[in-house]
Amino acid sequence: MSGKNLGFGGRLANITPDKDDSLGVTDAKVDAIGDRHGFVAREPIQKLTRRKPSEPSANLNIRPPVTTFNRFLQFCEQNRMSYPEALKELMDRAGV
Repeated sequence: MSGKNLGFGGRLANITPDKDDSLGVTDAKVDAIGDRHGFVAREPIQKLTRRKPSEPSANLNIRPPVTTFNRFLQFCEQNRMSYPEALKELMDRAGV
């Protein structure tokens, strides 16, 4: 690295990683033992999503008049569509 002699000599070259754990205890077994002794899992809760996007998305910020927004919102609710789905549907219908 810097080439300075820090007094370790060749001792750093002799350091090797520990060997694999020879016990072979599975995570499920460790969790079961922990449960019996009153430990609780501390893994973060995984957020579930409804749908996986089929392609990358982008932001679209517009400020339509309230009447136009209300019409769009009614269209979304009547057709049970998300805003992106409704925008795509309307653009497909318009041939854009």
